[in-house]
Amino acid sequence: MGNQVKIVYRNILENSTIAVTTENTSFPKYRLCDRDIGKLFKGTAFANPFSIMVNQGATLIYEVNRLLIPVGHNFNGLALALYYSTNAVDWYLSVSWTQADALLIDKTFTAQTKQYWQLNIYAPATIVELPEMFLGKSYTFLMNPLLGARQGRRRNVQSDETRSGIDRDVKFGELRRFRNYELKDMDQSQETELEAMETLCEGVKPIWLEDHLGNVFFAKILSEEDAGYDMDDPLYSRTMQFREVLGRTT
Repeated sequence: MGNQVKIVYRNILENSTIAVTTENTSFPKYRLCDRDIGKLFKGTAFANPFSIMVNQGATLIYEVNRLLIPVGHNFNGLALALYYSTNAVDWYLSVSWTQADALLIDKTFTAQTKQYWQLNIYAPATIVELPEMFLGKSYTFLMNPLLGARQGRRRNVQSDETRSGIDRDVKFGELRRFRNYELKDMDQSQETELEAMETLCEGVKPIWLEDHLGNVFFAKILSEEDAGYDMDDPLYSRTMQFREVLGRTT
């Protein structure tokens, strides 16, 4: 089957207070966590570093081990670092790197359950912009999909045929990746995790999917929460369908 399938479905920014060095109100900071990778957050001035600080609050603190920033950022060639803290005074490095391109940023690190997180972007030469900052915990499917799972791409085209048999096609966007996974013999812990994902996302919030080939992309959950239950084991089974979500970066 290849790599184990993973998902990241909770973004702690959504239940946190977010502070940024500067904010262009026409490109506001809530865009960092609106799950729309086609809309940009932008600052208003140069700063070294430019910081995005996340405060989960004192009562509801989720564990974190992965940072994802989709295509649309302008961090190519810049040094970045992610820090955590318990008091917003003493900061400890979680992961640092120099961004080599303008592609997807996907960083994993030792899991931490901390109230404060801060992403620093060092010495930007232009106004900082990015479409989303997804900070959450990566969950690995305990039981991988069965052999024979379906994969492919979905067209983004409307096609009509005239009465004389001439095709009229309108292309609205690029092809989107599609994954159809059959899950079988899941224990209660994996079924509980998938139920938590459905409770949070409710079919409208896309998630990050790392598929069986190791590809990572933003995806909408197409399948309903519909699990089979074997009373004899007891074990669960379900079908999971994902379709890639495209961005516009505006």
